[in-house]
Order: sequence, then structure tokens, then C-alpha cells
Amino acid sequence: MQSLDNPNGKLVFQATWAAVIVASLLMFAKTLAWWLSTSLTIQASLLDSLSDFLGSIINFFAVRYSRKPANDEYRFGHGKAEALGGFVQSMLIMASTFWLVWHAFHQPNINQILSDNSIAIWVMAFSSALTLGLVIFQIYTIKKTNSIAVKADFLHYQADLLSNVVAIIALIAMSHYGITWIDQIFGIGIAVFLIFGSWGILKQSASILMDKELEPQVRQDIISIIQSNKSIIDTHDLRTRSTGHQDFIQFHITLDPELSLKNAHVISDEVEETLRNAYPKSEIIIHLDPLGYNKSPKEIESTP
Repeated sequence: MQSLDNPNGKLVFQATWAAVIVASLLMFAKTLAWWLSTSLTIQASLLDSLSDFLGSIINFFAVRYSRKPANDEYRFGHGKAEALGGFVQSMLIMASTFWLVWHAFHQPNINQILSDNSIAIWVMAFSSALTLGLVIFQIYTIKKTNSIAVKADFLHYQADLLSNVVAIIALIAMSHYGITWIDQIFGIGIAVFLIFGSWGILKQSASILMDKELEPQVRQDIISIIQSNKSIIDTHDLRTRSTGHQDFIQFHITLDPELSLKNAHVISDEVEETLRNAYPKSEIIIHLDPLGYNKSPKEIESTP
């Protein structure tokens, strides 16, 4: 289990903590800009940052909880909390898309004279630079850890970066060139981008929460590794699942019934070590079957 003391666990935690800090700064800056400028574009971006902040808070606590080690009550750990956080995040992102579309079609005439255009533009430029730094850090974290929670946060802030750039373009286009439709077009484009991204995260989160098997190619690779041990006669009942940052692999192997318990245990350890070298972030459970032993649990219970 990747705890917060693990390098990858620390990196994920730092990424979620950075997202909370950035979202807080963005909300403060955009609130000031909206108060000074009365810009509807800034108001929309402020609400988007509020959604980012709520999502990042959820991720922060979900990641902390998911990295807690297994205990007597939760023998398989708490890893699914991260997938649950990603699931909630994806729902928040989808809700944001409905707001963007509604705002694009129902806002009043946005070609209004802003009380202080320059402040609005400079605040959005600051927001873009701050968000870009966070997005770069999140990309690095995802490559290192494949964290589903950070992926969900990344989608949030990737869209936020786009909306900040769009807001700057829209403010300039509306105030200097009188182009009133650009905000609507860009807003709908970002909404479409968000829907596709959040749907991918939603599916990945649901797969983890529902204990979906690992990919067929991975399962076949696991079987090949097991059967590469010449002492194994057969392997069956392979079951796999993932929590996003840890995989669980369990299976039965058939061995010569004349082997001693010690030798059978040695073979099991060899298989486990080979698998763990190939899949270091996995927990492996192996059940040993002697060849020719086909009794079911009910048959064993009824045996005098």
C-alpha cells in the first residue's frame, strides 16, 4: 500500500495540497477583480474556481484517507477512497459544464462597459500563470503515480486554464473590437472538452469501485509469468482488481501432491517474487492445490 510516507504517496499528497492553495488564491483574486470590474466573464470564472476549490478539498481528504494502511477492519486498505473522490470530482465537473452552457445562452448583453478593464485582464493573466504552474506539476505527478484523484483535479484546472485564457481574449475582443459572440462560442467549446474528460474519469472511477478485472493483456501476462515456473502444473481461478494505485492479484496453482509443504511453500514464494518484480504495486494471494484434489468446500464439510 502506498502510504503518505511512500515517495509516490507524498507526491500525490503534495499535488492535492497545491491544488487547494492555488484554488484559494484564485478565488481571492477573482473576487477582487469581479468587485472592481463587475464583469460577468470574471463572475463566471469565479464560480468555476469555486467548483475547483470544492473538488480539490474533496480530493485532499480522499487522498489522505486512501493512503491509510490496512488494518483489522479494512484488510484490503482504503485505496478506493481515491476512486470515490475521482467519481465525485467528475460529477462536479459535469455540473460545471451545465453552468457554462447556461451562462453562454442566458447571460445578458456582455458587451457592457467594464468599470476597470485593465484590472480584470491582469487578474486573469495572473490566474492563468498560477494555474499553468499547477497543471505542469499535476502532469508530472500523474506520470509518476497514475493517481485518479490527481487526474480529476488536472482536468478541472486544465479547463480552468483554458477558461482564463478565453476570458482574457473575450474581454479584449468585446472591449476593443465589439465581438459579442466570442464568449459564448469559447464557453461551449470548453463545456464539450469537460464532458469528454469527465466521462473518462467517471468510467475509470466506476471500474475501480466495482472491482473490474485488470485489462485482458495484463491478465494474460500474469498467467504467462505464473506458468513460466516449471514446477507448476496448472493455474486457475485468477482474480484481479485495482484501487488505482495498488493492484490485487489472487489465483490457484496446481502442484505435485507428493511435494512437501516446505517445497510447495518455496515454489509459491518464487512465483510471488517473480510477479511482484513485474507488478511492484500489487498484493498477491496464492492458493495451493495438489493435483487430483477436486473436493468442493461442501464435500470437505460432509467428510467424516
